Amino acid sequence: MIGVYILICIIGAIPFWKTIRFIRLEEKIRKEGISTSGIVTHIHTTRYQRGPATDRVHTRYSSVLAGQYYEASFVAKHNKFRVGQSISVKYLPGKTDKIIVSSKRGYWPMLIFSVVLLLFVFFAVYKIDEMVKSGGAI
Repeated sequence: MIGVYILICIIGAIPFWKTIRFIRLEEKIRKEGISTSGIVTHIHTTRYQRGPATDRVHTRYSSVLAGQYYEASFVAKHNKFRVGQSISVKYLPGKTDKIIVSSKRGYWPMLIFSVVLLLFVFFAVYKIDEMVKSGGAI
């Protein structure tokens, strides 16, 4: 039974782990990244049945070496960017497809959600174990 509990905890920890990886990559780009300017080349809007629309913004930016251009994309609020608009981009030289364009950090809601989810999973495993030990049915 302990194996099932561990499996449930690992599955519950996946969103937290992914969020931490995203935060570490973003902080690395902020510290070690190269700043340049890019131009929005294409915008693909995604609409959901309930909730706001989002844009996947494709941008083309030049590296510090003259004549080298890279393309990357990111998700932004609907109608925040326009095709042809110039934006500031920060990227890592080794990972040119990973960019940040905003000065503010947007990972707080996901971090809070993943921590609450992880705590809920731990509590659920504890309660399931308590119920199994007392002989109750699930």
